[in-house]
Amino acid sequence: MSVKTNIEYQAMQKEIEFAQKEVKLLEDRILEKMLEADDLAAAARRAELELASEQKAVEAEGRSLSTEHAELKQSLERVGRERAELVKALDPKVLTLFDLVSRRRNGVAVAEARDGICTICHVRLRPQVFNTVRRNEEIVQCDSCNRILYFNPLAPAATAAIVLPAS
Repeated sequence: MSVKTNIEYQAMQKEIEFAQKEVKLLEDRILEKMLEADDLAAAARRAELELASEQKAVEAEGRSLSTEHAELKQSLERVGRERAELVKALDPKVLTLFDLVSRRRNGVAVAEARDGICTICHVRLRPQVFNTVRRNEEIVQCDSCNRILYFNPLAPAATAAIVLPAS
């Protein structure tokens, strides 16, 4: 109201126009931030739901693992008892040999001899050694890896399934 000239009036209008533009920009920013906040709130709700479902899954898996752990522990105790009974029946020399080979070969002391080959080190056995293993009358070690060899004969059902071609 204290404006006296047209120049002052025009200057005042420019200030008002500038202030209105600033207000409009600020209102637009506020609206953008509100939309962004809504999006973030929705994302937070989705994340909370996912977290809850993941927590349930982890709890279920934890229960499953604890059950499996208990079963494995019982199985280990049972196998330990069975091993102790078997060790009592073994010749001490054989047990000493088994323990020695097991320690040297990272716990694998026994290997199957199949088709004249040690299945662990894949070295061909001498024919006499393979025949001795097949007879299963004495403890035989592989010449290459020193593991104790055993022979698993084909099951009767497997030999019956072999069909010879007609000549």
